[in-house]
Amino acid sequence: MRISQNTGFLIDVLRSAGEGKLVPAAFQRPYVWSKEDVVAFWTSLLRKWPTGSMLIWEPDASVDMNRVGRTRIGPIESEGNATGIILDGQNRLASFAWSLRLPEDPMPKIDSLSLAERVTWANREILVLDPEVRAARFVNQDEIYGDRLLLPAGLVVDIPKFWKFVRKRLEQGASDQHVNWFDECGNAIREARCATVVLERASPADALEAFRHIARAGVPMSEQDFEAALAFAFEPTAGCSP
Repeated sequence: MRISQNTGFLIDVLRSAGEGKLVPAAFQRPYVWSKEDVVAFWTSLLRKWPTGSMLIWEPDASVDMNRVGRTRIGPIESEGNATGIILDGQNRLASFAWSLRLPEDPMPKIDSLSLAERVTWANREILVLDPEVRAARFVNQDEIYGDRLLLPAGLVVDIPKFWKFVRKRLEQGASDQHVNWFDECGNAIREARCATVVLERASPADALEAFRHIARAGVPMSEQDFEAALAFAFEPTAGCSP
């Protein structure tokens, strides 16, 4: 087994999933993210903050990929021959894929979706970029055809559709300031990077041992611990006004 660490574009990782090269592990829990989780993820993407790493298992020849992997991640149904199994990071990648789905795109069969997917994505709400609040949020998809300037998140990676939308909105009176913000968002998403740890040519036993160590080594600091550690920074200096 060889373990490699790489940093690449998040959109390229999603493209690999779309091509069927990467699939979720069959033994992982189903999708669990809420709308709040998705918005928090997009806040990090738009602000160019780190969004965590992914753990990929590339099994040795003894492993039957059809048994250890699933064929769907988010709205994407894999059709290729998978070479990698996503051990950690599937909810992030699935959420990214769901976020880029447009209303006219096909929807997986409802009975194949987890409960969280049905609540978060299988309804008439869509993730948009709202220049008035300069943030991503969910709205009823009918609102994108109304008077408000709302950009479907899926358009930020489809440049021809993006500029077609922008030109139309400019004709309808959109400001250059709003359009510039959309352009900044598109650049942030297209340039978003993702760290990946790849377990190459690993047997199931090797992959399990590596996963247990990587996932459990160390105890992550809680939000309360972090606030306590930095509490001094928010306390007034002795003798000074707060």
